[in-house]
Amino acid sequence: MSEKNPIVTVVARSTPRFPRHSEPALLQRSDGAIFCVWQEFTGDSARRGEDNSPARLSSALSSDGGLTWRGKRTLVDRNPGDVNVYSPNLLGLPSGEWLFIYMRYNLLQQGKQPQATACLRVSPDEGRSFGQERLIWSRRPLTFASGVVKMTGSGRLILPVTRQTGAIWSRSDHGLGGAMLSDDGGLTWRESANWIDLPLRGVMETHVEELRDGRIMMIMRTQLGSVFASFSKDGGVSWSRPQTTGLRAPESCPELARLRRSGRLIIVWNNSEYDPSFPSHYGKRSPLTAAVSEDEGVSWSRPVDIETDPFRAFSNPVCFPMPDGRVILMYWTCRYDRQTWLMKTDRIDLRAAVFDEDWLIRQAGA
Repeated sequence: MSEKNPIVTVVARSTPRFPRHSEPALLQRSDGAIFCVWQEFTGDSARRGEDNSPARLSSALSSDGGLTWRGKRTLVDRNPGDVNVYSPNLLGLPSGEWLFIYMRYNLLQQGKQPQATACLRVSPDEGRSFGQERLIWSRRPLTFASGVVKMTGSGRLILPVTRQTGAIWSRSDHGLGGAMLSDDGGLTWRESANWIDLPLRGVMETHVEELRDGRIMMIMRTQLGSVFASFSKDGGVSWSRPQTTGLRAPESCPELARLRRSGRLIIVWNNSEYDPSFPSHYGKRSPLTAAVSEDEGVSWSRPVDIETDPFRAFSNPVCFPMPDGRVILMYWTCRYDRQTWLMKTDRIDLRAAVFDEDWLIRQAGA
């Protein structure tokens, strides 16, 4: 695969019954199979695929490095009173157990402050079964993206979060960035000491990665025309004032990870023109682009486009690098309405681009 362009496949295709598949998390079993869990939206709502429509979490397995998926099953369904179930996260512990973290949205309504309950379940057998649901917090204006929980070299768990301070999808809609931390394998959690802020809609959909010098780098979605970054010198307890990375972007979710074979950082984002007059999200969510860093995020290579269709949005990427150098990049995609340039959220597919990190590094000139 090292000499080939990415192989793009559909992990889950939208249908009238299930209009949206999105926001995945991945983990590899000891036998090499890849376990994926994602949001599966049901069609029993007039909103059909919008963020506040009904959704559950489903899973599937791949035995060929992310090219095909089988064994689909429902992992978590809505409880009475839930808006939906959102943002799956998976993390393997040194003990061999897996942590499965997700949110239940209790309130997600325009003009009101969102409320979410964060849940955790433990799998003793690599996703074949899961224990009872435990609460990390209940009915708070704290949210997180999919596939973002990380473990540092010290064993600390960092779950980057956004604290909503205003009413969602309104003039007061605003988020602050921070983290929830655990030093006992997810049994107890505490908030970071400070929260970072930016103008307009603020800090959204934060992602983290540990740097070689022990600092934690956090990147975030903004409305400022760029991917911004903040750093922590104390394992996520406190965070620096965010600064631009210099990577242009609309209002969309970026991803940060570390390649397993070369050790370089990889960032994935929408490398498109910042346009506040664009009908949605301050610019087009196309192309979907990756770059690598050889200096721990100080600078980035030339951009490498993964998907380029100008009439589609590519969003919320989750990057899963494997030890053998293969990379599975998952993201959701939908068409733009060519008249209004709004995203057609009633048909959202979950896709995967599978490539070798050597291909990316060569294309990036790094």
